[in-house]
Amino acid sequence: MAQEAQGAPGNEELPDIPGYRIDSHLGSGGMGHVYLGTSPSGRQVAVKVIRGNLAHQPDFRGRFRREVTAARQVSGAFTAPVVDADPDADPPWMATLFVPGQPLDERVTKGPALTDEELYRLATGLAEALRDIHRVGIVHRDLKPGNVLLADDGPRVIDFGIVRAADDAALTAPGLTGTGVTIGTPPFMSPEQIRAQKDVGPRSDIFSLGSMLTYAASGRVPFDATDVYTLVYQLVHEPPKLDALPGWLRPTVERCLAKEPEDRPDAAELLSLLADTYPGTLEGPATPPAASPTPGAGADGAAGTASEEAVDAATDTGSDGGVDAATDTAPGARGDTASVSGADADTASDATDMGSVTTDLGRLPTPPPRRVRRRRALAVAAAVVAVSTIAGGLVYGFREGGEATGTGPTTRARTVTTQPKGSAEYIAARSGSGNFSFAYHDSPQRRPDGWRQWQYNLQNSDCVYADSSLVCIGDRAVRIDAATGKELWRNSKVSTYGNQNSPVVVGDIAVVNVGDRLVGLSLADGSVKWRYATAVLAERMMSDGERVYSLTEDGTVYSVDARTGTKPWVEGSHIPSRSGAAGQRVLGDRYYVFTTKDTEVGDDYVTVLDKDNGRRLTSFKLPAVCSPGTEALLEEDGKPQLYCAAVDKYSAPFGQGVLRMELAKGAEVTRTEAGATLGAGQDGPELSVTPGRVMYVAATATGGELVSVDAARRKELWRVPIPSKGQTDAPPIQAGDRVYVVNSRGAAAFDARTGKLLYQHSVPYLDDESGFDTGLDTEPLVAGGILYAPSNKAGWVALDTEAT
Repeated sequence: MAQEAQGAPGNEELPDIPGYRIDSHLGSGGMGHVYLGTSPSGRQVAVKVIRGNLAHQPDFRGRFRREVTAARQVSGAFTAPVVDADPDADPPWMATLFVPGQPLDERVTKGPALTDEELYRLATGLAEALRDIHRVGIVHRDLKPGNVLLADDGPRVIDFGIVRAADDAALTAPGLTGTGVTIGTPPFMSPEQIRAQKDVGPRSDIFSLGSMLTYAASGRVPFDATDVYTLVYQLVHEPPKLDALPGWLRPTVERCLAKEPEDRPDAAELLSLLADTYPGTLEGPATPPAASPTPGAGADGAAGTASEEAVDAATDTGSDGGVDAATDTAPGARGDTASVSGADADTASDATDMGSVTTDLGRLPTPPPRRVRRRRALAVAAAVVAVSTIAGGLVYGFREGGEATGTGPTTRARTVTTQPKGSAEYIAARSGSGNFSFAYHDSPQRRPDGWRQWQYNLQNSDCVYADSSLVCIGDRAVRIDAATGKELWRNSKVSTYGNQNSPVVVGDIAVVNVGDRLVGLSLADGSVKWRYATAVLAERMMSDGERVYSLTEDGTVYSVDARTGTKPWVEGSHIPSRSGAAGQRVLGDRYYVFTTKDTEVGDDYVTVLDKDNGRRLTSFKLPAVCSPGTEALLEEDGKPQLYCAAVDKYSAPFGQGVLRMELAKGAEVTRTEAGATLGAGQDGPELSVTPGRVMYVAATATGGELVSVDAARRKELWRVPIPSKGQTDAPPIQAGDRVYVVNSRGAAAFDARTGKLLYQHSVPYLDDESGFDTGLDTEPLVAGGILYAPSNKAGWVALDTEAT
């Protein structure tokens, strides 16, 4: 994407690169940072500086050295030429000529559409580039729109991070069973990249070029699918879809997309084919349209682009402006988003950092049945899943950013037959309600218009859904378009403090907790509207849809009007807690605080306040001890009912039961055996609750089971396996007539009444090789059947659970 120069990322200082003055930060990605620099002669360069954790990997420097060597061998007429590099430095770095230009994928998504002349110049320019690359014995292996810059003097091919010599047999996938290695970015891979890496030669790049020209001409790719298994099968066995190509280009692209390498033209023959079929007349040099202006860029709007952009689609483009300046990114500007558009776009984005990955077939989801060569299809699909979900080529869409073209996945018009009993409309706060039932209304009317699949890179963050957008807080505060994944604004000076601090949105104000104060931001542009300072660091912010409540460790409760930042009341520090932690809930006109007073293993005490004025109404010891933070409140027959995970005396802080009790002194307690270990010492919700009924995730050796119990009758209603083999510390979400579960490796939707599996999808997962999967404690969001799922690799992904 076209980028503006910025300050250093976060609070980091600009690096010291010998012989170069580093002027500003251009972008960031999985491999590292790219900076705008100046050579001693005054030449502008893009300096790629590798992250320290990668630099210390045993084989990384060798790979980086290959990238430098390969890029140096190719003429600068077709690439961003290497000016200098030091693969052995700490950290390693490479300086390339700074090439002002727009990435091809950005041009396609943002428009305008390429004319026939522009298509011809693009095709011939890339054919010339491949001729030059192949002439020195190199195969690029990752030719894709994100690796092509539209410079004033023609297209440039960049990112040689996963090239290999044409006769290099070192990178060979060991058969189709066990562990294999594959390289590339779906859907721009060739069939031989899927079948066997040893067969990958120069004409593999020709196949990728054919796919890319189809994409450039039509906004669609020639092989489309809603899942990676189907995509793989199409690439290897089925003809391409080329109906949208102009007539003069289609025969040439058909030759490029032949299944067998020997049936494709080489780069020189491709140039002849294009010259013979193009019907137009060329006059003068090619001058592509300037890149779309980026806020803060020069008046001409053409900001420079460095090779790191092709390496990472999820690039940090925000500047670190002050929190009082409206925002860092203007509404509609693009942030760390890899988004999907078009009816033929349902697979991987361009974010491919690492050239090769290894996958263990045993950990992948079972593919749909295939009547033809099923075993081979499974192994092939596994290899592509490895690239697309571990190496960064996320299987959610072919494009990055911009407006959608086409209709997207087919979606049924479905009537939501029921809503969770005892639930209400969603409020933009943690759990979607003040009572922490994790159950709320949903309907097709909540679905954002023009939705398409997307991902947004914001790790370790919490989000809420408000006004067809996600408002999130992590290392920055952002607002994301719920339909497209575009960043609407960001505020880099606002970041989360502690845990259980999801944003709150009331009207046109988004409230975030930064530790020593609550801050109200404009929902429109992210500018600061008010601040409210707390005497002690505050955690556990929540809301009833009008006020926000925050609780400090000394037991002080702050109630603040979300719209104005004024305090209706402050409750002093007499709320008792031995642990320093407490859970807060709102039900009706009352505010409840659950604390640990007389035990050391869980919450055994409740304090009840009038939520309108903070007056203390009562406090008493609970009839049973609850696992901290698992409490949910419902009104049943006009009385408050408390549900929570039990704490067992001899296994604290764990328990094996679900408790239900009227919230009153000496009330009777109903315990339902869970058939699972709950509590887990996570100090967070685990239950999704409707009157008399509780759902939770029971951990198993294979990932988990979704369990529904009747907590009034003490019986299990059903128990179904969760299809993805990951861990979660977040409760299920009941929305409309479905229940949604997201864990570290996948997402699923079930019928809330019967437990029938209705939808499943993988989510990007980053394996830290520790052998310990900690799971996710961030709750997913649901709006109109769209599931917004957290991911430890991609940040947030959007999935259509209604798609067919």
